[in-house]
Amino acid sequence: MLSHVKGIRRTLLASAFLLAGLGTAVAGPTLRFVPHADLQALDPMGSTADIVKMHGFMIYDTLYGLDANFVPQPQMVKTMTPSDDRKTYRFTLRDGLKWHDGQPVTAEDCVASLKRWAARDAAGQLMNRVLAEMKVVDDKTFELIFKEPYGLVLESLSKVASNIPFMMPKRVAETDPFKEIQDYTGSGPYRFVRKDWVPGNKVVYEKFAGYVPRSEPASAFAGGKVAKLDRVEWLIIRDQQTALSALLGGEIDLWENPSLDLLPVLKTAPGIATSVINQTGKQAQLYFNHVIPPFDNPKARQAMFWLTKQKAYLQAINGNPEFYRTCASFFICGTPMETEAGLEALKAPDPEKAKALFKEAGWDFSKPIVVLDPTDETIAHPATVVTVQAMRDIGLKVDVQAMDWATMLKRRNSREPTSNGGWNILHSYTGGQVVSTPVWSIAFSGACEKGLFGWPCDQTLEDLRLKWALVDGVEAKKAVAAEVSKRAFETGHHVPLGQWTSYVAHSAKVSGLIATQDVPVFWNLGKAD
Repeated sequence: MLSHVKGIRRTLLASAFLLAGLGTAVAGPTLRFVPHADLQALDPMGSTADIVKMHGFMIYDTLYGLDANFVPQPQMVKTMTPSDDRKTYRFTLRDGLKWHDGQPVTAEDCVASLKRWAARDAAGQLMNRVLAEMKVVDDKTFELIFKEPYGLVLESLSKVASNIPFMMPKRVAETDPFKEIQDYTGSGPYRFVRKDWVPGNKVVYEKFAGYVPRSEPASAFAGGKVAKLDRVEWLIIRDQQTALSALLGGEIDLWENPSLDLLPVLKTAPGIATSVINQTGKQAQLYFNHVIPPFDNPKARQAMFWLTKQKAYLQAINGNPEFYRTCASFFICGTPMETEAGLEALKAPDPEKAKALFKEAGWDFSKPIVVLDPTDETIAHPATVVTVQAMRDIGLKVDVQAMDWATMLKRRNSREPTSNGGWNILHSYTGGQVVSTPVWSIAFSGACEKGLFGWPCDQTLEDLRLKWALVDGVEAKKAVAAEVSKRAFETGHHVPLGQWTSYVAHSAKVSGLIATQDVPVFWNLGKAD
C-alpha cells in the first residue's frame, strides 16, 4: 500500500510542476476528487454518461433545478407566469447572470439552448410535439407557447436525467445538436480550465468570481450554488487500492465510487467519513444495437430478458445484499411508476426459452456477438462478465472487446457493422431518479436515430410517453406507465438489471456535501485547512 501512496504522490507532484510551468496560481482551497470514470466528452448534449453530466453541472446553469423533495425550483429564472389557459409560459431571468467571458446571459441565449436541447433530448422531443413556438420577448424574457396545455414544462426544464437543458451562449447553442461543441463557456459557479485538462489524468475547474448564487439554501440541484473552493481537480485513478491509499494519505479529499468491500476499512479510518448521497440508488441496464443483427430482431432482444438473472448482476456489481435489491421494473422500484407489467421474464428467467427465441430470430450460433467491455469501470465491467457467461452457457459465440470506459462512450455512437467498429451489446447504468418516469430519461426513447444510442425505433412507445406526459393524476400516469412497460418488453427496448445504493468517501476536512439523489455536485462544498 505504501508503494501506491508514493505512486500517487509522484503523480500529484508531477501535476504541480506542470501547473507551475503553465503559470497557474492556486491561492485558495483546492479540492481533489476521484470520479468514477475519465472525462473525455465535454458536450453535455453529446453523451448521456454520468461523468459528462457531472461536468455539465460544474460549469453550466439551468433554468430550473430539482430540489431535495423532487420539486422544480427556479434557478436562472426570476419569475414564471403561465397564461390562464396554461398554453403559454413566460419566463424572466434573474439579475446578475453572466457567462464566463463576462457577457450577460440573455433570453436569446436561453431560447437557442432550449432549441438545441429539445432536438436531442427525449423529454425535449416530446415537448416539441406540442410546442408551437419559443419566443424572445426582450433581453431577459422569453415564452414557450404550446398548442395545448402541457403539464411537464417545469419538470422537463429541471430534469436530472441526461440530456439536461444546460444553458449556453447563443453562439455555442447554435451548433448542430448532433455535432460536438468546441466552446465550453458556461455561466455556472465553476469554469472549465481547458489548458489544464489532461484526458486520462486530470480535469480542472476554477471558481467563477462573476457567479451570483440564489439566496435560498442549497437543496440538491436547486437553491444557492455557492462556490466555496477556488479550485477543483478531478484526478483519474482507476485502481481502487491506489485511490484508497491516496485518500488515507491525504492526497485526495473526495472519492466518488469506492467498492463496498472497502467500506469496513473506510469506516474505521481516522479522519475519513462516508456518505450516501443517493438514497434512491442506481439501476444497471443492458442495451442493444437495434439496427444490426442479431438484435435488429425483437425476438433476440426478448431472449436476453429471459436470460437475465438480476441477482447474479447485483452480486457482481455490489456484493452486499444490504445495499441491493432485484427489481422487475423498468422504472426504479420504490417510486410511484414502479410496475412489473410485461416483465414476467425478469421474475422467472428461463435460459432454454432464451435459446429458443434466438433460434426463432434466425440467428446462426456460430457467428460472434460483439459485447463491449469497459474494463476500468466498476459497474459496467462486472455486469458485462455476467452477461457474457450467460450467453456462452446457452451456446452463443461472444466476441468480448475490452476497452476503457471513455472509449466505449465514443464507440457506442457507431452505427457501423461489427466488422467495422460496430457493436451488439453494451452495459451502462443511471441514477434511480433518472429512470423513475417514462419521460425524464432518454433511456426510454424510441426516437430512432434522434434518440438513444443503439437507436431503438418505435412510434408506439413515443406516443405512449407523450400520453403519460399529458394525462393528469398519479393513478392515470401509473396506468400509462404499465402500458409503456409492456410495450418496452414487446420491442425488447433494453433490460433493467436491478438496483443498488453506493457511497462516497471523503476527508473529514470536507464539509457541505449535498444529498442529490443523483450524482455528486460541488457547490456548497468546503474544505478546512
